[in-house]
Amino acid sequence: FVAGLLCGIALGWASQKIITENRTFSSEEILNKVKNSVETSGRVIGSWIMAKPETIERDSIPHQVYRGGITQLEGENENHFEFLADAKTGKILEWSKI
Repeated sequence: FVAGLLCGIALGWASQKIITENRTFSSEEILNKVKNSVETSGRVIGSWIMAKPETIERDSIPHQVYRGGITQLEGENENHFEFLADAKTGKILEWSKI
């Protein structure tokens, strides 16, 4: 009984680890993460994101990324930004004012 219980626990842990390592954030999750991370410097008044991730290469390593943009109101100024965010980690890889 104990051996079966331990095997079940080990398989459950391994399965959960594999699933979380291979998880890709949805475009909506990424956009919400980006908007939440920039709201401290101004109100977000517009945003967009591509629905499907694309593959880019950085330092000879392929990354699945989402491309998107934010319009932010700082005082009376509208600022427009574009970003690339890693689909697996949610980390912003590029951020540029346009």
